[in-house]
Amino acid sequence: MKITYFADTDTALLEFSSARVVSTREIARDVLVDLDARGQPVSITIEHARRAHPGRPAPVSGRRVPRQARNQLKARPRAAT
Repeated sequence: MKITYFADTDTALLEFSSARVVSTREIARDVLVDLDARGQPVSITIEHARRAHPGRPAPVSGRRVPRQARNQLKARPRAAT
């Protein structure tokens, strides 16, 4: 995994593989996931990264992140900062 931070745009890019991106999905406000042909994540882009708060789900188009997705995020161990 490769993590890149772009200070000029306050954007974080987390790259999981070098597979070709075939679609991009917005999973929360300012959080985009690039998917490969099999639907596997290739990368995640977090815009306004400095003010992002991983414990507080952001609405997507006026809706909250689905409960199952919130529970999966909570269950993941957090990286040391």
